[in-house]
Amino acid sequence: MSEERVKHDVAGWELLAAGVCFVVAVLSVAIGFVLTTRWLLNDQLHPLLHGVGLVLLVIGIPIMILGGHFMDLGERKHKHGDRRQAVISR
Repeated sequence: MSEERVKHDVAGWELLAAGVCFVVAVLSVAIGFVLTTRWLLNDQLHPLLHGVGLVLLVIGIPIMILGGHFMDLGERKHKHGDRRQAVISR
């Protein structure tokens, strides 16, 4: 009898990290947009909130890029795993 090992295809931490980064980036940009628009808050009355809004707008872009990097890591890991499995199954 030969034993076969079954490898379960479980999504790694890369997919979870990418999803979290994208959600955080969208929330950051949305909250930053709300805090920096003049029709919702006056920037002369609330300069601190306006500054926080600008920071959130700027920080959302690198977080989204980081999410894309995590997605790329997951794809590379998946592609290399398929090659190894093909070599082992021969």
